[in-house]
Amino acid sequence: MIAILTTDPILFRMLTLEVKRGGIPLAPPETAELWLLDLDHPPRPMPRGCEAYVIGFTAEENSRASTDHLLPLPYPTAALQDILRSYFHTGSDTALRHLPGIALVGERRVHLSPAEEALFSLLLAHRGETVPMQQLIDALPKSSSTTNVLQVHMYRLRRKLSFGGASYIRAVRGVGYRMT
Repeated sequence: MIAILTTDPILFRMLTLEVKRGGIPLAPPETAELWLLDLDHPPRPMPRGCEAYVIGFTAEENSRASTDHLLPLPYPTAALQDILRSYFHTGSDTALRHLPGIALVGERRVHLSPAEEALFSLLLAHRGETVPMQQLIDALPKSSSTTNVLQVHMYRLRRKLSFGGASYIRAVRGVGYRMT
């Protein structure tokens, strides 16, 4: 469920239409799992004590707001719909979801470094398939990546994504890695 937090009636109406288009119900901020927060016209007072994923909207080009994701105003509707689809994904892969900078493992948020995010995104896109090591190395942000650098990032990613001692990522010796 989503809460829209703004005092701007036009933005409120636009975001409400986007949310309805995505088929996602609105909720009060205290119970919503995702907030759409207008950083330029926030509600006063802000709700407190909530653990929600926050998508911030602002017209400032160099905003340093502490949100999980930041979109410019006017916001790109396709980008917002992509984020909403990935967050509220209801297919068979509900155990693992990807949002910018974050992996959702069930209801647990796992913050990812840029390298971990690149690897996670690639493995999730090819879930069930073995992704060759060279393709994973090529996905890393730095061009000087090697097999050892890949192994370090995979170790950290596997550790972050492990649940009850089991990891979603398996090594296929001499070939690459596979997300189960």
